[in-house]
Amino acid sequence: MYKVKLKIAIFAHDAGGSDLLLELLKASLHVGKFKVFCTDNSPCHLLMKNKKVTNQQEIIEPNKKFIFSKLDLFKPDIILYSTGWQNHFEYHFLDYARKNSLPSVAFLDNWTNFRERFGYPDVAWQKNFPDFIATHDKHSQEGASNQGLKNTITIKNYSLEKKLNEYKYLVKKEDTLLFLSEPTAKVAKKTYGDSNYWGFDEKDTFKAILQYQEKFTCSKIVVRLHPSDESKVYKEIDPNINISSNSLLKDISDAKIVIGLDTSVLRLAFLLGKKVISFMPSIKRDFHVPLPKSNQTRNLEDFDITKIKINQKEDNDLGMDFALFIKNILG
Repeated sequence: MYKVKLKIAIFAHDAGGSDLLLELLKASLHVGKFKVFCTDNSPCHLLMKNKKVTNQQEIIEPNKKFIFSKLDLFKPDIILYSTGWQNHFEYHFLDYARKNSLPSVAFLDNWTNFRERFGYPDVAWQKNFPDFIATHDKHSQEGASNQGLKNTITIKNYSLEKKLNEYKYLVKKEDTLLFLSEPTAKVAKKTYGDSNYWGFDEKDTFKAILQYQEKFTCSKIVVRLHPSDESKVYKEIDPNINISSNSLLKDISDAKIVIGLDTSVLRLAFLLGKKVISFMPSIKRDFHVPLPKSNQTRNLEDFDITKIKINQKEDNDLGMDFALFIKNILG
């Protein structure tokens, strides 16, 4: 059995990965002592305030020497970290784990850009693999394995479990078209050095939705911004557009239809029984979020809304309990 005083270091930055790991922390306090390392004013920093877990927080500067000094003080037994596209500060934590012969686990919070989260298209991207890569359901594990990621496992998605439970108690209005934004140009520029790498950006996507909005027969369009996106992008196109300030679950509960590219929120909305559309206006980019084919389109003009499939069953595929994983690898 793992020791009672097990020390677990977490690094997180982007909102999705942070939410995944912070809910794992809250559900696993009995496993050991956690310390969450994050940069000041990062999405993780703000989420820790919202979730009231700042007593486990350690603010870091984004440089290797500083991070190593903080980890030396904590003396972790294992290192967990999220992956993302904005920066790769997590590599410092991986380096520390390797230097000190500690097990390392990278967490994937989405079904997209599996290889890019480890530095692809750099030639040596596979050198950034940790000991384990934690996926969150059978779809993400299969996708990660198919793209060459090694030692994939599935650890319970405590964040999804919490959202599914909370949603049951919300009042549903179901009259809006909820658009889940994505800073497409930024992602393409950061990853491939070309903001038009996929042949479209967030402005093109939004304009197409506005062009065919009557098809959706919704009372209004609401834009839910990605944490790295900006409202001015959409206000410049439609000054009267509604930018959401609600919680994620509130936005989903008020939506008649949810549309986006391939954000993980599309999968969440689908599991919650919503009509969901993955709209990818270019063949240069694949569909990754696990949705029925009838819910995917590259062309809104010819898209048949009546063919959208709605989820009718509960998803119990939440993965291995974290405590069991710790017991299996640390004994």
